[in-house]
Amino acid sequence: MFAFIKKLFNGNRGLHIDLETLRDIAPEDILPDFGFEKSSGEAPMLQGDEYNQKKLEIPVRAKSVHLTFFLFFALIAGILGYTLFLFVARGDEYSSIAANNAMQIYEIGPSRGDIISADGVVIASSTVVFDLVVAPSKLTTQEAENLAADISKLFNDTSQDELFQQIRAAQSRNLGEQILIKSISQDDAGGLTSVLDKYDFLQLQQRSVRSYPYNSLYAHIIGYTALVSAEDLENFSDYDLNDQIGKKGIEFYFEDDLKGRDGLFAKIISSQGAITGERLVREIERGSDIQLTINHDLQLKSREALLNALEEYQIKSGAVVALNPKNGDILAFVSLPDFDPNDFTRGLSQKDFQSYFENSVQPLFNRVTQGEYASGSVIKLIIATAALEENVISPNQYILTHGYIDVPSVYDPNVTYRFYDWKDHGAVNMREAIAVSSNVYFYTIGGGFDGQEGLGIERISDYLKRFNWGRTFGLDFGTESAGLVPTPQWKQAVKNENWTIGDTYNVSIGQGDILATPLQVASATAVFANGGTLWRPDVIASVGGKDAGPLQAISRNLLSDDSLGVVRSGMREAVLSGSSRYLSTLPSAVAGKTGTVQASGGDNHAWFTGFAPYENPEIVVTVLLERGRDSTNAVRVAHEILNWYLAK
Repeated sequence: MFAFIKKLFNGNRGLHIDLETLRDIAPEDILPDFGFEKSSGEAPMLQGDEYNQKKLEIPVRAKSVHLTFFLFFALIAGILGYTLFLFVARGDEYSSIAANNAMQIYEIGPSRGDIISADGVVIASSTVVFDLVVAPSKLTTQEAENLAADISKLFNDTSQDELFQQIRAAQSRNLGEQILIKSISQDDAGGLTSVLDKYDFLQLQQRSVRSYPYNSLYAHIIGYTALVSAEDLENFSDYDLNDQIGKKGIEFYFEDDLKGRDGLFAKIISSQGAITGERLVREIERGSDIQLTINHDLQLKSREALLNALEEYQIKSGAVVALNPKNGDILAFVSLPDFDPNDFTRGLSQKDFQSYFENSVQPLFNRVTQGEYASGSVIKLIIATAALEENVISPNQYILTHGYIDVPSVYDPNVTYRFYDWKDHGAVNMREAIAVSSNVYFYTIGGGFDGQEGLGIERISDYLKRFNWGRTFGLDFGTESAGLVPTPQWKQAVKNENWTIGDTYNVSIGQGDILATPLQVASATAVFANGGTLWRPDVIASVGGKDAGPLQAISRNLLSDDSLGVVRSGMREAVLSGSSRYLSTLPSAVAGKTGTVQASGGDNHAWFTGFAPYENPEIVVTVLLERGRDSTNAVRVAHEILNWYLAK
């Protein structure tokens, strides 16, 4: 077993050091300096007691001097005599050792840190495997045949002829090393002791392979690792071609924390290739573990609920994100379709790699943070807040809705534009307008109509940005989109068109050019759940056992308690009797808001966002179904998730 351990090292980055090049010890390294500055050029003058304390010379008797000289020359004579004996008797042996021994230093790759869910489930880990490596230039043809025969007996799926041809091909190309068997498990590596003892030029090289036990479940959060590319090698000097590096998600953004530090292992190698000595030069530093805020069971349930909806409604893509409204922690994060990060870690063929990128439903696209969609009626929560805070309307004032409004063209009074509601709601106040999602009510308070003042696009834009729409959060775990808050300046610059009242009406109900990500919608919803604080969403709980840092509030007191109470009660009424009433059967009180978005070229997008329990919110759930047709379909996804969560 010692021989097995002796041969166990990692990496092929050997630094060859001749022992003859080791420097001699200089005199100044051993002579006493009593604290003098070596670089000063001369020793300082000593005076009085200081001189007596530090002087080296003391008076000695003449006999002592003679005795000292005698002993000194006797010692020198003895050393010279023994040296002459060694030179004559064993000179060839020692000359060979000095001339032929060399030191090789190998890097031993560290184990990459684990990624762990909030409830302690390991969702990304590293497995140690071994590659059986030979130095082909050291083998004769007969040795190569014998080696191939011995190895083929240990690995039934590898033929003797294939192994022999590998060695011969490596010899013809003058390769320093050739991997004969890849990815040997630790158990199987233990059975190689006999063959390792037999062949000095056969070695095991250890490496770490990333593993994702839950396959695609966390794909869009943690990303994946893959072998370093040529571009990576140009940018990072401490990697080689056998290393893996984070390419996406947390694996990418926390690469420095996760990767650890190589250890160094030194070997003394004879000219025949035999190992005559070895030692560990530098300890391996394992990578830091990263713990997430994601709850594993909630993540499982959220993906299951979304996948059920895609299958039932025959749609192809969607997203679910759940937050803790009290601090912005992300509790669940699902984007479908997704991908298996193990595919990238194991290595993909060029064809399979291209299929991921050319897939029309974009499995690598993170819809939670990168997907930009018109928000639909979920924007009405912010429009209502702005109207209340700006005193545009009182919460109890009624507006009569008839299913549409007609607005004459500013260019031709004979031309009228009609803006529709999804039904005639009659007279509604703000709470009722939120509950039934009246478009006419929000046209009116957004852009003004029939004598009622509206917010106007400037104030609408201001409040949307206060809720971080049109901006990124500065996430540290993945790419994010800012969305779009359209303004007259934007329209003129991008479309070369003037802003119209119709544009303001469209923004007021979440249609037209307005765009938001599911994470932006969820974060805005959390403001109404927690009493007015906009948190920066985060998915990192700790790195290396250390807390990720203080919670980051983007803004506090975004709305008054009065405004908050009105919007919250409207969301609660939406569940009791309005557009989200399918949730009224849940075991705890829930508040929510639906949204349906007109999408070009096909079915509408469907939104739901809400929180629970109503009195003391613990969770915000936001659902987006691309081409989901009706917001009720998104509500059903939220129902499945919240029913499970509230029943725990």
